[in-house]
Amino acid sequence: MPGYAVLDTETTGFSPATGDRVLEVAVVLLDSAARFEGEWETLLNPGRGVGPEHIHGITPAIIEHAPGFADVAAYLANLLAGRLVVGHNVAFDARFLHAEFEAVGMAVPLQANRCLCTQALARDLLPGPKRTLAACCEQAGVDHTNAHSALGDTRATAELLRYFVRHSPVPAPWRALHDGAVRARWPVVGRSAAAPPAAWLGGGQAEGMLDLASVMPAQAPAPVRVLTR
Repeated sequence: MPGYAVLDTETTGFSPATGDRVLEVAVVLLDSAARFEGEWETLLNPGRGVGPEHIHGITPAIIEHAPGFADVAAYLANLLAGRLVVGHNVAFDARFLHAEFEAVGMAVPLQANRCLCTQALARDLLPGPKRTLAACCEQAGVDHTNAHSALGDTRATAELLRYFVRHSPVPAPWRALHDGAVRARWPVVGRSAAAPPAAWLGGGQAEGMLDLASVMPAQAPAPVRVLTR
């Protein structure tokens, strides 16, 4: 059974409706039992100012030669297709990524009500009143390093989801949401179109490669590769 695509973004601001863009996106893939399958990350050139550098640490010089969203859109769509998208305050990330896909002419089923939010799950599964990612990780005993980097936050969210899976009944309360995500229709993208340039991590160096063809959903073409750590 297809699993989860945990994601996080760093952005130039708070609203795509006012022209803010995605600066960085990371995805951690988990199978249906929340076991790690792979991860991918890239910085993006938004074609505008980078916004609050003191929060995300991304400067104009760092993303000057990074790919644009159009360069990675097909590949990212293939990573997400057929999986339940998960994030912490996922409505924020879903709103931005939906706008980015729409801007390059791709209609994707990436709305908050189709995604699983670990911040919302924390209301029932964690004791404390604070629901920030840092607070939830502390309560669940999850290591949260490299906060406010897309990959650091995505890894922490993936571990938080694993905690929730372990502490939830079987089947999980979000099973219907998962099944709906598996059936959702994503754009059909060819193999060659789905291979982005090497993920751009500031130093411009790609990391180890992992072929994830065997874990992609049958209804969507498999990407050529995914970058892993």
